[in-house]
Amino acid sequence: MSRSSWKPLFLDNEFLKQKNIKEDLYIYNRASVITKQMLGLRVHIYNGMKFYFIIVSSDMLGHRFGEFSPTRKKPIIKKKIIKKKK
Repeated sequence: MSRSSWKPLFLDNEFLKQKNIKEDLYIYNRASVITKQMLGLRVHIYNGMKFYFIIVSSDMLGHRFGEFSPTRKKPIIKKKIIKKKK
């Protein structure tokens, strides 16, 4: 289901307060939408444990920051050791 067209884009208040955005951005709110003003910026997205580093490209416009920082670990499949009987 897509977002309604009458609803505005969600941006974190901390981002709106910053006027001169030349340095790295640290984003804690993963629900914020990537806008045109953020193109080419280095962004660190917090996933609850650590920060993930990305550079915003034109393909990412309109998406949310949470899509680019994984929150789950990949499962490690252990090999089963079979003992041979003598």
